[in-house]
Amino acid sequence: MYGIDLNKEIKYKFASLRYFDENEHHINRVCKDDVLLLVFDGVLRFSEDGELYEIHPGEYHIQKHGSLQEGVIASDSPKYLYVHFYAQWTQDSIIGKSGTFDYEYLKNEIEQMNSLSYSDAPYILKAAKFYTIISMLCKKESTNDTADKISKFIEENYRNNITINMLCKRFSFSKNHIINMFKASFGQTPITYLNLVRLKRVEELLITTSEAIECIAFRCGYQNYSHFYRQFVRKNNVSPENFRKQKRLG
Repeated sequence: MYGIDLNKEIKYKFASLRYFDENEHHINRVCKDDVLLLVFDGVLRFSEDGELYEIHPGEYHIQKHGSLQEGVIASDSPKYLYVHFYAQWTQDSIIGKSGTFDYEYLKNEIEQMNSLSYSDAPYILKAAKFYTIISMLCKKESTNDTADKISKFIEENYRNNITINMLCKRFSFSKNHIINMFKASFGQTPITYLNLVRLKRVEELLITTSEAIECIAFRCGYQNYSHFYRQFVRKNNVSPENFRKQKRLG
């Protein structure tokens, strides 16, 4: 895929964290450097040689040296690390022009890169940190690993009000990426998986306790009893009351 050539010299220049104000636009420029952008909050929007880009949390992009970059559309208060460097480009790169990363996996490196950039540390240490980040992008955790982390989070926190937006913020990926990644591993969306986890726990409590059904539903994360009831009947083809009777008689 098209991206920087990792077999040629890569010269690190400067790095910094950048936080946009509300409705702020990317600057218009022709930059002589390549620029790595690692977005971990908000949405960064710009065009590059006339092509529009929208970089979401958990996504990276490398702006190519000599390209025309314009802030044609306001960004959505992005927070990101940018790194100026210079590299050769190739059609056969391990790191593409755009891709994804795990913010939790790279968080410490991003913060250290920013701190080093403003310190009196020798250039070699700053460059080494940048090369570490590049190496970690090459070895980023697989989709299955991240999907497993999401499923584990759901199983441990199903009693809470889990939403797609919460998952996006916690795992630093866009909504579409979270859904597609999870479906690729589990064959269903994270919210469908959450409902199944909740219903399984409800079924266990209906069988093993005499607690009121409404209390069980609330304890398992359902804030709306009607919603819970519809979900339960859809899955079991029987009401919670009759499910409890049938299982106890059996």
